Amino acid sequence: MQKVLKFILINLMSLTLLAGCVEKNVLEQLGIVTAYGFDKANGNDMLQLTTVLFQFNPDITDASQIIYSEGHTFRELKKNANKKSGYKIVSRQLRTILYGPELARGGIFPYIDTLERDAAISDMVYIAVSNQPTQHVLSATNYEQLPNIGTYIQRLIETAIEDEQLNSNTLHEFTRAFFTIGQDPLVPIIENHNDKAQLTGLAIFQDDRYVDELPLDDIFYVLLMTKQLKEGKVELNFPIESFLNYMEGYEKPDSDQVFVVLEKISNKTDVKITDIENLKYRVDINLEGRLVELTERIDLSNREALDLLEKTINKQIETKIEELIEKSKEANADFYGFGKEYKSKKEGKNITKEQWRDMFQDIDVQVNVSTTIRSYGIIE
Repeated sequence: MQKVLKFILINLMSLTLLAGCVEKNVLEQLGIVTAYGFDKANGNDMLQLTTVLFQFNPDITDASQIIYSEGHTFRELKKNANKKSGYKIVSRQLRTILYGPELARGGIFPYIDTLERDAAISDMVYIAVSNQPTQHVLSATNYEQLPNIGTYIQRLIETAIEDEQLNSNTLHEFTRAFFTIGQDPLVPIIENHNDKAQLTGLAIFQDDRYVDELPLDDIFYVLLMTKQLKEGKVELNFPIESFLNYMEGYEKPDSDQVFVVLEKISNKTDVKITDIENLKYRVDINLEGRLVELTERIDLSNREALDLLEKTINKQIETKIEELIEKSKEANADFYGFGKEYKSKKEGKNITKEQWRDMFQDIDVQVNVSTTIRSYGIIE
């Protein structure tokens, strides 16, 4: 009996080792997709797909490969890409999908919908656009110590989201915003500069079309309205003149402007519609943050000086948010989601996207900001 058990145990161990070898060999035969880039093909109505692959093969020094294919459908694009690779291409590790300018401005939902139907693609992949052809962005060779450009772009996006310098925009989140009346997506813009992919701005979408853009720094004023921050950061500047009375005994200021940096910003934001018939809204934002940089010496131990600084910050943020609301009206793209708030309060009446686009131009938003500076460290 002991001999039989020993024989079975040896065979089980052999099978386990064999399975491990088989799994290793299978992995080495796969081309793992980490990023896709979609563009209009030159001179025809076809699409061009840039596929970034990674190979688990210890015998090769360059484990990254980029393949270009053309076709009318995603299925055809993938089939033609497979013809150009000695590896079986699989997309279960896909992390980023990038759309070129022509496709993005023409509308990307047909291509989003195709990906949503592909069971091999997670709905947690990131959506991004570029003002350059995606083949140019994905051909960047400086991706630091990471294995390929697809993994680098994923890390670039995730780091910015974790630092509250970017809104999350996965395939699931884009699709949800697309189908929500009174809400439009904001999508990161990624470009290749000096052979390195960089976040350069925010694409404003009207439904599925890229219609305008914001500077990347403006994301703070979007997140302040739409998210509860914990690690927010902002840099502001304003005329020094109002603070001259609180600078006695210090050196004469070198500039007529003072620059302020706030970090560790947390907020409590309340957006409510106060007059539903006349589309009047009130936004109350209470924020707290640490003052980590002040370019001129102001006596903040004086309560009046600190109050003035907080009120000046309030006004700056209120003005900026109001400007962005006007920008959203000009683009007719409701990235703040005022229409969603309207729809939730307007009981018994369904509105279409087209109806809200017309109504959106008439909204009147009052923004009130209250800032508390928790500490100002060595500046104190």
